[in-house]
Amino acid sequence: MLKRVLSSTNNYGYKLIRKCSTKDDGAMTGYHMIPTGESDLGWQTRISFLSKDMQEAQKQCVRGLSSLGFRMTDGSFLYGPIAVFPKTVLSWRVLTTDDITPESLSLFFMLQPKIDILVVGCGDRKNVDSVRKRIAPILKEHRIGLELMPTEDAIPTFNYLNSEDRYVAAALYPPDDMAVKENEYREALNNFKSFDELDENPLTKGVSFNRTEDLIKELWEGKDLSWFYKSRLQIEEKIKEATEERELLKKPEDRRKKNHMIEDKKEH
Repeated sequence: MLKRVLSSTNNYGYKLIRKCSTKDDGAMTGYHMIPTGESDLGWQTRISFLSKDMQEAQKQCVRGLSSLGFRMTDGSFLYGPIAVFPKTVLSWRVLTTDDITPESLSLFFMLQPKIDILVVGCGDRKNVDSVRKRIAPILKEHRIGLELMPTEDAIPTFNYLNSEDRYVAAALYPPDDMAVKENEYREALNNFKSFDELDENPLTKGVSFNRTEDLIKELWEGKDLSWFYKSRLQIEEKIKEATEERELLKKPEDRRKKNHMIEDKKEH
């Protein structure tokens, strides 16, 4: 009895669905293409467009960091702490995080017009509290907004504020304890630009994926290419030796020598 009731209930529900679908099945079987504009892009593409737009506007944008310094979008690498402004970047003479004091930030207080926000990257997360105690009162006195965080988080904060035309500056100290994993490095490269769209190999700066183009460029620039001619000569000699061996094996009178060469190859 229970099975019969359930089966009848299922049949009744199926008839209702069938009846409804025959009236208007557009929502069930059809679909509509919603047009998208240039701004409807994925987050990875958005990062690439952001750096490209900032380059065209000649704005400073930090692309990467290490324990030695920072890489900018124009490809230049700046060693040590830096002071970054919307269109200028300067060296910031701070030896350790203990030297991040009100005196070291005096440069940012002299700017006219006054900056709205100062982004301070204090290196590692363990330095945030100690640096905040030293510099927060002086920034409050000058009525400048403070964004204090690890340098790894301070870089994207400055980049986005600068892209929005905010009058912002950043004081960035390279992290001392930094270990970059392979997957993080791969994701960072992919966020900047897809690997198949790169003009040059990111691991070897200045060397493109097309070795022929690099060689032609070196020829026209008059660089030392002795290594190239030496390698070419060695290859030509090997080709000549192989050709002579093949011609030698074709002669019937050198059958004994041929058998001897075959035995030597088997032993090796």
